[in-house]
Amino acid sequence: MKIGIPRALLYPIFYPMWETFFKELGHSIVNSTRTNKRILDSGAKACVEDACLPVKIMHGHVIDLIDRCDAVFIPRLISISQEEYICPKFIGIPEMIKNSVKPCPSLIVLDYNAKKSTNMAYKGYYKLASDLGSSKKDIKQALERALGQQRAYERALLGGSNPLLALEGLETFSIRKEIKGTIGLIGHPYLIYDRYISMDVYKKLISHDYRVIVPENIRPEAIEKACSIYPKKLFWSYGKHLLGSGLYMLEQGLVDGLVLVTSFACGIDSFVLELLQRKNNRDYKKPLTIITIDEHSGHAGFDTRLEAFIDMMEWRKENGNNISSHGKGLYIS
Repeated sequence: MKIGIPRALLYPIFYPMWETFFKELGHSIVNSTRTNKRILDSGAKACVEDACLPVKIMHGHVIDLIDRCDAVFIPRLISISQEEYICPKFIGIPEMIKNSVKPCPSLIVLDYNAKKSTNMAYKGYYKLASDLGSSKKDIKQALERALGQQRAYERALLGGSNPLLALEGLETFSIRKEIKGTIGLIGHPYLIYDRYISMDVYKKLISHDYRVIVPENIRPEAIEKACSIYPKKLFWSYGKHLLGSGLYMLEQGLVDGLVLVTSFACGIDSFVLELLQRKNNRDYKKPLTIITIDEHSGHAGFDTRLEAFIDMMEWRKENGNNISSHGKGLYIS
């Protein structure tokens, strides 16, 4: 069977596992086209108006796969860590696509729920592959090899790589001049690793001769420890991932500034990025900017914001001691 995998939502994080699993079972893989204006427009047209940008993009990628494969793979990710959840859009995405994409292609839905345990979550892979006609022995072997590929991929990310380099091999992202500093790029994987909707922000930061650190470079235990300062556990996995990685970067002095990328109307980001911004303002006072994107965003405004932030950061680095104290004028008459 030819299975289509959309390049959307958590594709940048779990693609090595999904690809290996299906190929080990004898299926062929076809990926949707990388995000472009046609995919964005078709997804926005098909999807409900009040959905967030990543969900609209997902619809566009499913539409792109129509007539290119026998079935489209749609993961229903309920929980990826014990006692935690991810955004509800991942739970309802199969039903949204079934009701919004016309004609709707055949869907292969993976139900993955690790709230109680990871082992129980893997039952979703067994059920999916069993429905496709695979034996339990073949499924077990395919899952073991897929997990091996996924762990190797995650080790590469922790070693300093990121999905843009690991999956797409974009060697052009290497810094050619002297490094001016390090910027932390904080955002959901389906934003910062989608070169079209993120306005190629990673490459633009590199082009200004800055090293870039992303949340996937930070170890899970460091993220857990950084978030332990709060009295209540953050039960949104990727909200915790963004907050903890940003806190760790600030606490360890790994960055000269932070760029936070969010999509318009993201409920989780609305409080997670607020917590990170408040903590920075109170304790670290590093240059920080939040850039919000939606389907109407353009490169001109985005570039202006980003370049203004970099100029401000560089000015502060050179002239930081000349800032007046609170309540006093900058110039003395």
